[in-house]
Amino acid sequence: MARKRKWLLGVGLVAGVVVAAVGGYAATHWTELRAAYAARQLRNAATDEERAKAAASLASLGEPGLTQLTDFVATGDEPRRAACVAALERLLADAPEGDPRPAAAGARLLAAFPACNADGQRAILAMLPAVLAKSGGAHAAPCRETVAGGLKLADPASRVLAVRLAMHPEVRMRPDVVPLMTDPAAEVRRAALFAVATTTEGDLVGDEELFRWLHDADEGVRRVCRDALVSRGRTDAEITLGGRLVAPDPRERLKLLLDLRYDDDVADPEPWLERLSRDPEPAVRAGAARVAIEVTTRQRQTCPAWVARVAEADADATVRRVATYFHRAAAPQPDPNVRPAGKR
Repeated sequence: MARKRKWLLGVGLVAGVVVAAVGGYAATHWTELRAAYAARQLRNAATDEERAKAAASLASLGEPGLTQLTDFVATGDEPRRAACVAALERLLADAPEGDPRPAAAGARLLAAFPACNADGQRAILAMLPAVLAKSGGAHAAPCRETVAGGLKLADPASRVLAVRLAMHPEVRMRPDVVPLMTDPAAEVRRAALFAVATTTEGDLVGDEELFRWLHDADEGVRRVCRDALVSRGRTDAEITLGGRLVAPDPRERLKLLLDLRYDDDVADPEPWLERLSRDPEPAVRAGAARVAIEVTTRQRQTCPAWVARVAEADADATVRRVATYFHRAAAPQPDPNVRPAGKR
């Protein structure tokens, strides 16, 4: 009997220790336990309303809740990801000045980005402007790393989001966007062209380079290009000339030479002719030299120096011969009836 009583006392003591330990753990890890329970509710939720309620609960549970939300954004299925993104967006929007939660959320999202699936990466890129707005420059450096990765993602929508982030004043990565101006996806080209062509931080591409996008297959890209040129002070006439200057069909560029020769709409055709003297098509280069000589002769002006360069150094022998012929023909010839002073 005494032995039984001793055994029961031992069992009770052990049980008491276990209960005390469990109670102590629960007391010190109460928030983590609540977050785990809310995460389980989110996983088992069957409706959008239930998912939204569980995600909102996680958003109210500090670091443990943010950890769970980030995990769902990074690897969860779309319905759960959408609920968590909405909860995080509300948290970022409603957080008062000085609230540490936006910075904590941003740090977790940026850390999770490299290992996310494609949908998770796109969701994180979409949230980063709100993170930057709330946390200022605190996340600028890791955000640049994320943007650099986002610009190379396979998903076009993610590349567009990364381009927009590259324009952010805390990120300032517009030069990294230049290669995406030739992206195969039209929506990426539009975003990249806008980012590169409208910067006030110095021209990343010149007007002449922009002209080529006037011939893009996508109407939206062409519109963005024209608007960018207008914002740079280019007139409609100059934009039209610029488009013809880089027309894909060399016959169109040859027609431009004729218009520069015979039309008076262009007050100073010389800069346009100089650009055509560097055209990839030899016939256009030869024509540019000839037209320049004819125009300056008609206007009684000095022949541009670049004509001599074409005559002497053009890569094509025929172009050199044509330019040399017209250059010499236009050179002033001495009058045989005029003798130098002092001679009879």
